[in-house]
Amino acid sequence: MSSNGNIREQIVAKLPELELIKNEAYKKAVIDIWEEVVKESGWENIEDVPKSGAAKEFRNLDHTRSVTLQAAACADIVEKIYNFKVDRDALITAALIHDLSKFFEFNKDGSKTQYGKLMQHGMLAAQKAAEHGLPLEIQHMVVTHTDLSRIMPQTIEAIILHYVDYLDSDVLLHVLGKPLFLKK
Repeated sequence: MSSNGNIREQIVAKLPELELIKNEAYKKAVIDIWEEVVKESGWENIEDVPKSGAAKEFRNLDHTRSVTLQAAACADIVEKIYNFKVDRDALITAALIHDLSKFFEFNKDGSKTQYGKLMQHGMLAAQKAAEHGLPLEIQHMVVTHTDLSRIMPQTIEAIILHYVDYLDSDVLLHVLGKPLFLKK
């Protein structure tokens, strides 16, 4: 992002899924967290951050948007078919911030940074969520979206986020002809 551009406006423009959040405090926190991460990371353009080292051909921004929309769709289905209550605002909020650590985990060539080698994926976004007063349940979703967490997802929302994140990742890896996360 150009240093002259308004980072907040660009984040809002590139993340239309923010409009799915009804809770204005959550929405503001997501924008604030993205803005802080962008400023602290040194990445000039949020669209340049790779999805991962294994799928550097894809952008983290697109992955985040896809995971968010898939999580919302899963919530709709679970509510419709089983009549389970899903906290959509919390789920969408967590989905929008779940992979922000990738701004610090990867270099521009997709290789791991020292941060990426030493810190558990998901910790940065969970820490930012806590700093911005987001509920513990949202922090839990962010931490447990990855198999690197020693804690299993404990809520319906965390289970949804975990699986749609891996679903999206495996689709991208499949397209690239690379090994999947999926295990039998």
